[in-house]
Formats: sequence, C-alpha cells, structure tokens
Amino acid sequence: MSKRTSDSKVKAPLSALAARRLRQQQLAAQAEPSNPTPNGDSPSITPGAEAAPVLHSKDISGPSTPLKSRSPSAIPPKETIDSAGDTDIDIPRQVSNFVQTEENHGYDTQTLETTVKLRRGETFVIQGEYRVSVISGNISIYGAILETSASIDVIAPSTQALPVIECAPKSKKRKVEKPARKDGEYDAIFSLHSTQSGLNDVGRICPRFDRIWKPPLTSTVVKSKAADSFTPILTAIQPTPVLTIPPSWQPTITTLSSTKQSPKSIFIIGGKSVGKSTFGRYLLNTLLTNSQQSAVAYLDLDPGQPSFTPPCILSLHKITSPVVAPSFATFGSTEVVRQHHVGYISPREDPKYYLRCAADLVREYRRLVEQGEKLTLIVNTCGWIKGMGRELLQELIAVCEPTDVVGLGEVDGVFAEILPEGKGVKRHLLEAAGTGNAVGNIPGSQQFTPADLRILQTIAYFHQRSKVSGDSNGSSSPSFDFEKHLTAIPPLIAVYKGAAKVIHGITILDTGIAPDLIFTGLNATIVSVKMVKKDDREHPAIRYLEDVYGENNDVTPPYIPANQFDGTSGLLPAEGTVTAGLAIVRGVDEGNGELQLLTPMHEDEINGYLEDGYRILLCRGRDEMPVYLMWDWRDGRAGQKGRRGTGSGGGVDKMPYLDFVDGGEVTGKGAKEWKVRRNIMRRGQQRR
Repeated sequence: MSKRTSDSKVKAPLSALAARRLRQQQLAAQAEPSNPTPNGDSPSITPGAEAAPVLHSKDISGPSTPLKSRSPSAIPPKETIDSAGDTDIDIPRQVSNFVQTEENHGYDTQTLETTVKLRRGETFVIQGEYRVSVISGNISIYGAILETSASIDVIAPSTQALPVIECAPKSKKRKVEKPARKDGEYDAIFSLHSTQSGLNDVGRICPRFDRIWKPPLTSTVVKSKAADSFTPILTAIQPTPVLTIPPSWQPTITTLSSTKQSPKSIFIIGGKSVGKSTFGRYLLNTLLTNSQQSAVAYLDLDPGQPSFTPPCILSLHKITSPVVAPSFATFGSTEVVRQHHVGYISPREDPKYYLRCAADLVREYRRLVEQGEKLTLIVNTCGWIKGMGRELLQELIAVCEPTDVVGLGEVDGVFAEILPEGKGVKRHLLEAAGTGNAVGNIPGSQQFTPADLRILQTIAYFHQRSKVSGDSNGSSSPSFDFEKHLTAIPPLIAVYKGAAKVIHGITILDTGIAPDLIFTGLNATIVSVKMVKKDDREHPAIRYLEDVYGENNDVTPPYIPANQFDGTSGLLPAEGTVTAGLAIVRGVDEGNGELQLLTPMHEDEINGYLEDGYRILLCRGRDEMPVYLMWDWRDGRAGQKGRRGTGSGGGVDKMPYLDFVDGGEVTGKGAKEWKVRRNIMRRGQQRR
C-alpha cells in the first residue's frame, strides 16, 4: 500500500459542470483582458459658443446621480450545453468557410487595407467595424449587393448575428458592361479598411456591453494587424451567431424588390422575435442596391425595438444607402422625415395616440410621393398580434393601405381577420426567423434581452456626437463619443420663467401631480423636446397655458396637468406637434428658473426652431433611464473601495438615490433613505 507524502494532494473528482467552467476560465485567461476603465485624464470639454444664445452650455460642478442601482459586476459568458445536456465547449464551430492563403489574403502597409479574394460559395464573416470596398466582381452582405467600386460601412458587434460576405450575381440597378476579370479563378475581390465610430468605447460608460466588440474564444481567425478594428472569424469555440435568412424569404424579397407596380407599400407583421426587423432591413438593402430606386421610405411603428431611433418613438425615414449595423448604431445614418415620441414601449398604454401618430406619419409619406418622389414604403410593426394588438393592426392596415403584406410565423388567422377582401392586397406568408439557424439563433449564444438592447440604444443615443444644424458635409456615418461621462459634459441651460424663457410648458404623461412636485417627478428623467408653433392658438397645450397663466412669464413652473386632457392625443396632437429629440433633465436651478438639459441635439438646432417661431414643451413619458447615464460607475466603484478600506466614502456618499451591495452589506445614502411600505394588498385581504 502506497503512502501519501506530506506534499502530495488529493484532488476531488470534478463534475461535468465544474470541468466546463474550469475550461472556460483557462480559455478566458488566454484571451485579451478587457478594461472598461482606462487610466488617464479625459480630453478637455469643448467650450460652448462665446455669444449668448437662447440656449447655452454651462459647466456644473459635481456629478449628479439621481437613480437607484446596484454595483456593477462582471457578467460571465453563458455556458453552452447541447440538447442532450453534454458539454461541447471544446468543439470548434465553422463560422466562415474561407481558407486563408498568401494568394487570397494580403495586407498593404501603405494603404493599411486588407485585400480578400473570394470564390463563389465561399463565405467570410467579420466582427467589428470596417469599410468594405469592391475591387472587382460583386459581393452581397445583409441583402445589399455591391458591384465594382462600391463601398459600405459595416458595424457588427456580438449583440446581433454577424453579417456574411459572399459572392453575388450582378445587380439589376446599374446596367454596365461586364469588365474583363483580371483574376480568372476568383469571382470577387474586395478590400477592408478599419473604421471608428466611437462605439467600441461604450464599455467605458456601461460595463455590461464592454465585450460586444471582442471576438469569441476562437480556434482560428484570419490573421490581421493588431490595430484593425475588425476580426475575420473562421471557426469559434463559443457560439457565434451568423446571419442567414430562411430559404422562403429570398423569392419574396426578389418579388418585392422588382420594379413592377412601383412604388409599393409593404407592411410587415408577426409576433415577437420572428425576424420582422431583420426582414425589413434585408429588404431595404436589396431595394437600394438591386433595383432602380435611389431611396426608400421606412416607417417604424415599433416603439419597443425601433430600428433607427431610441425607444418610445415612432418615425418615418428616407434612406438612400444600405444600412449594415444594429439599431443602436444607426443614429445619423438616415434622414428623419418626421417622428413622434409616444412615451411608451408598447401601444397598449395609449392606443389612440399611437394610431394618430402613425396616421400622421403616413400622411407625411404621401406628401413626399405627391411631390414626385417614387419611394417604396416599408412598414415595420410591433410584435403585438393578439387581442387589442390585432385590432390595432387592422386599423394600421386601413391607414397605410399597403400593396403587399408580409406575415412571419403563425399569422394565418391574423391575415384572415385584418386584411380587407377584394382590395388587391398581395399576401406573403413566410416562416419565422429563429427556427433552426435562421438568424444565428444558436442556443446559448444570445446574451442580451430586448430590455438590455433598449438600454444600449438609449445610451448610444445620448452619446452620439452633435451635428451642427445645416451641416451638409454629406457624411451619413454614425459617430459617438464615450470619452466623457454625461455628468462631466456641460449641459444646455434652458430658462423656464421670465421674459427670456424658452421652456413654455412641462407635462408628465398619464398623471397629474401637484405643481410644487413637478420637478421631483421630472429631475433625472428622460423627456421629449416637443415643438409647437407659438401662433397655433388651437393647439390644446398652448390654449391651456394662455387660459391658465395668461401673460404671466414668472410662473414657476409652467405645468400642464396631463390628466385634464383626453389622453396624449388631446394634449399633444400629432398633427401640430414636432418631436425634435430627447433630453435628460440633469438638474434644476429654481432660483434662476433654469433647467439643465443633456441632449445630443446641438444648441444651434434648437435655437433654429425658436427663431422659426416655435415654443418648447417638455414631455416626460415612461422612457427607461439607464442608471449608467447618470452615474459614472468607475467613480462609484472607487468610492466603494475607499469606504471599506479608508472610510473616505469617495463617490458613494455623494449619490443621494443610489445604494450598493458591498460584501453582503447594503451601503450608500440610498440604502439609508429608502423605505418600503407594505400597505398594498389584495382586496380580499383588506379588513372592512
């Protein structure tokens, strides 16, 4: 019998789950570490204009953190288990079938461009940000067909399925002679160039999204320079969703993108997570690159997961270039013709206002058509197709009068109920995405919920770089700045009392609170910036202000109780109200009668409205305020450590609404002041 020596150790047997976690830790240790909080001073704040505009920037000392949250923690990647329950983390999955050689892949040290040569049938998947330019042949990506000399900017993080680059037939949009192929054995040659929108730094603001630009734990990648903003992926150990569409989609997309019966009005319906936005984006890109249309109108009626705006907004866009980017990365890439802030992520809260806003946007589209613009209209709807949602769809069909209706998933019954008979509407029933591997829906690969993506979309909106009104540099590429936290950026100052006031009304949807509590309900919330013509005496909000306050410019505040109107449509009718954008009420200076606003809108843009005779009304709905917009988590974490170690408190004691979980103990000012009342109970539990 052997004897155990003093330095020997007995290892306990590992379960399959423990072994898998150990393997993940080993793989993660080999990956590049991530640090969402780089050291070093931030760049200086760009000063505002020296002249005193109606709205101006102002430095405010000290961060404002009026929200309740918990300390952020690193979120480990989800483990992958197959349907039988066995671990398959060590099995590489094929992402691209491209095989790199010295002949089909090269890098130019002078132009800093990567050149790739593809044969028909080969696929090339890239994660990151890049510009792809076609040198010869044709390629397709996310429905867009690019010919020789064409280029497109791509933004492809891991939040969505990664687009695939592959050879494509010649498009029908431009009739050009087929050039003689220089490389006879390759069907397409294209170059890749790094681009920077600023989104790669989003983890500095919200650590939840720090790793969306990091490639998965891979076994093989295409070799590229370390400075590149993208990574071509061949095989991956972690699940890596790749964008492929169901077979039934392509014939329908080809039919809808034909020039016959143009312009069309295409209405897309389906339940949740069936691929409505994916189908709409794929169709949009096909129309712009494989037909005779130079522009497409896109009507987004999904306030919960909009494609080109922050949540809670319905919008009409005129789009002239293909869009290959997730929703949070599209700001600035389209022309916003008109938009309405409905204040909720679902139409169920105020269906009448939702329908009136949709009808107003359709009228705006028809005005464009009457002016001679041949614009195919794509209408994207929300995933509410039962009960009242079905009734809303029927109303929207009557308003939009589509030529084609596309149904994704099990919508046979919906079609039978909402589509009018004898109107000549063409019906297209297609399978839903997500069945099998339709849009890269690999089990265990999706880390983010729709709520997560709404937070990301809101964060990106408020960190987009402002564009000066009238700037016509022709650039439609999105641009973002995450170098500074919002609390370190000078806010716009808007006066709400006195002769110089620019804020003429403040309201909170679906409620009526006492006027002296209005700023309690408004501070540290997201509001829409509504514009109303000052001479529009029939506008309900203007009429109310004049009836109640008259010419009294010293009113503090100019409050409009929403509960005195017949819903939002009675307070802010869609026909006479313009939604300029969103803002955050950073703080209130009641002594000077000023509101401090954080908004991506440039002050010149807002002042332009004022010069055109508009008045500003601020309207708060139920837009979700991400805690990271009002709290610099890096300072908060540093303060937390100081409290435990030195008792200095740091940033924690300066945060009136926040509490923190610190070693099992809830700390922070929010923890001390937060009280819970348990006097809400069911009717049957109440004593009579």
